[in-house]
Amino acid sequence: MYDFHFGDKEQIKQNPEDFLIFCKRLLPRWVNGIPDSECISIYRTLKSINRSNPVVLETGCGASSLALFLYVALNDGKMFSWDTNGSKGSFLRSVISESICRQLEVDLYKHWTFIGFDSTNEYAGIPVIKELKYTADFCYFDSWHTLDHLMNELKCFETVTGEDFIVALDDAYYTKLSNNFSYINMIRKKLGLDGVEEPASNVCSPFYQEVGSYLGKKYNSVEKIADSYKEEYKRDMFFNYFAGDRAAMGSVGMEDSSALEHRYDCWRISK
Repeated sequence: MYDFHFGDKEQIKQNPEDFLIFCKRLLPRWVNGIPDSECISIYRTLKSINRSNPVVLETGCGASSLALFLYVALNDGKMFSWDTNGSKGSFLRSVISESICRQLEVDLYKHWTFIGFDSTNEYAGIPVIKELKYTADFCYFDSWHTLDHLMNELKCFETVTGEDFIVALDDAYYTKLSNNFSYINMIRKKLGLDGVEEPASNVCSPFYQEVGSYLGKKYNSVEKIADSYKEEYKRDMFFNYFAGDRAAMGSVGMEDSSALEHRYDCWRISK
């Protein structure tokens, strides 16, 4: 179903970004949650990793998984994804197997490990990277979208990195401290219930400010990466194509169209 022909292996290697978007647009909406411009920006950020056999992580999976997988497949790397929705991981495996692995003649399981569990769990979450004797170079954070959970994931990630690593955030403009009331109210709306008001105590500074400040205080060298997303998102057809869906998301606070410049942010850190 997903084994559309883009070109041979050499053509894909010459045009990886075009191939990535070609595969991304095969996805149904429920796993295609990030803009095309962000997906490309993730791939370009990954390309700045200066190490052979890179190890990359993500919390929450979806279209980002295609970017990470294409990168590790072309660079003999390894990726690990955590998502509590096991069905999403299984579905993405089938898409990647047909759309990417078949074309590049690579083994999906050699490059990708999906873990359908809590990313912060000490026995099956991010910390197991050390037990598996890997050193992580990159992590893309896209799970519960609260600062408390994000910082727990980040601190887990810090324990499995080498001297240099990259931190990347989705929905970096979010200001949810402990509970994601936008998501909660979407669920309540589906249940026919009224929304609940978010308390002022649940509001923090935008994630990109909170994380940037945390990293800057802890490490000697923190470089804010000038990602391509900020240059390209205004021309991204994704936003118009899913305009109706995004309007509904905006009505419960799941997307702020005025803050989209900081949907994606990333940093390069040296210990």
